Amino acid sequence: GLYTADRNLNNNIGATATRQNNNGNRRGLECPEERDYYPYWHPTPWHDIIVFTDESEARCRYYREESENVKGRGLCNDTQFNNPRDCGAGGSVWEQRPPFNEAPPDCVGGIRSRDNHLGNARNGMPMYHLWRIPEHISGRVVLRLRYNISTGDFDPQ
Repeated sequence: GLYTADRNLNNNIGATATRQNNNGNRRGLECPEERDYYPYWHPTPWHDIIVFTDESEARCRYYREESENVKGRGLCNDTQFNNPRDCGAGGSVWEQRPPFNEAPPDCVGGIRSRDNHLGNARNGMPMYHLWRIPEHISGRVVLRLRYNISTGDFDPQ
């Protein structure tokens, strides 16, 4: 389930209300729940390129196996349901979408940085990744960079 801490979420508005955004404000194409929880469990148009994590041995296998690049996603035709059991029980139809059939994202151990310094690592320089744009990409594209952090506010175990 979602980690809600001590927040009173406005649950009648679905995936736009999260503990960081309990009133459901949106900015651009952002879906706050999808931003806060990776990999997201419903279909999205986003193809994964790379994941940086400070726990690569513990998390990379999971991120690579659960990416929509390699694992399909499902959704209900009634948006009040977010899993096949409840969708069917509610008389609705669960649709399974195929994966993108692409390589899983790269996953590497990120360089340690100070808290709240937007990824600045060694000598105050930002972390980076050299990415070669795949040959099959053509036309207009959008590159979305996600910056998610974990804090020391609670014990993840």
